[in-house]
Amino acid sequence: MSAVSLKSLAVLALAGAAMLAGCKPAAAPAPQAAPAAPAEPTAQISRTARLQTFLVQRYGKNARLSVQWHGSWVDDGETRPMDWQVCAEQPVVSGGSWQQLLAVCGALSEGAHIDPGTIDFYVLRPKGDGFEVTSELTGERFGSGGQPGTASIVRAGSDFYGFRVEDGWFGQGFSLLSQSLILPGPNGLVASGSVRSHIDNDAQYECDNLGPGTDPDTAEDCRTRRFSIDFALRFDDSDRSARVWPLLIEETGTTCGGKQVRQEHRFTLDPKTWAYSFPESLRREGCE
Repeated sequence: MSAVSLKSLAVLALAGAAMLAGCKPAAAPAPQAAPAAPAEPTAQISRTARLQTFLVQRYGKNARLSVQWHGSWVDDGETRPMDWQVCAEQPVVSGGSWQQLLAVCGALSEGAHIDPGTIDFYVLRPKGDGFEVTSELTGERFGSGGQPGTASIVRAGSDFYGFRVEDGWFGQGFSLLSQSLILPGPNGLVASGSVRSHIDNDAQYECDNLGPGTDPDTAEDCRTRRFSIDFALRFDDSDRSARVWPLLIEETGTTCGGKQVRQEHRFTLDPKTWAYSFPESLRREGCE
């Protein structure tokens, strides 16, 4: 190999070394921090848990949503032993939010025949982990024999809900059942009126049990004295968008003299008294 070639190789070697010395490798990128774990979603309190909490706050630690519990009731200054239970509850939509309707029934543990029971009514709305009271009507007396009757939730308008209570009295051959409405008014829950739901005197005149030797006139007289009439209550929802629906009561059955009755009664809620003007004929005890 010639001297020139050796010189050229030396120059190339020196140039390569200089290039290697001046070209440092790029630093490796710093590892990225792991993404933060998503925050735990806020625990949702169930409606039943809210109800249970409310019951304990109002009725004590023994209160239960699904079973009866023993407690007490202060009636005209006298503390009386009571058996309590939730007798109606339902969530409803009102405007742009929802509410919880609740009825708690109390039966006297040792009630006499003339003693009524009691029902507490509530409209609740969610707040925090529980409910707060929007309106209430408590200590209302219904029924006999210490029993308050039954309660249910009714829809009386487009987003207008309340309570219906049916209770009764039985004695001296008569059955007298009534139905009462508890509705939300401008200033809270209101007892809006009461009418009969059924009346009869079947136990007083057991005409079907008269012997074969009974005088025909006696049997006929027995039958003409009997009556059995139902008063079915419903709301006319033909205009679904109406704030308050008209109330209809259909009267059907057999009145004295064996006469068949079928008549419909229509009522509107008075915006001043927040009550229905029911006639005495729909609160009667006899056939007429």
